[in-house]
Amino acid sequence: MNWKEVLEQLEKEMLSSRRERMHAHSLKRKVTTSLQRAESESPEGDVIDRLETMLSLLSEATRENVCTNTKCLRYNKKCKMR
Repeated sequence: MNWKEVLEQLEKEMLSSRRERMHAHSLKRKVTTSLQRAESESPEGDVIDRLETMLSLLSEATRENVCTNTKCLRYNKKCKMR
């Protein structure tokens, strides 16, 4: 398997799916599957690191009810949910 091509395709999809939540969910599943496959085939460490980074970014993007404000609108302070 050519991991460089897989990573490029997944990263390209990730950039295009930042605003689409449902696409982010399906992409998260693809990245999880690719990560499991990469760990079993033991490719270079860079591949696994990039997949783990993508997975953490997608996990954050797909969380529900996340406050995206840096400053609390109600109390006019730094947001404690972040």
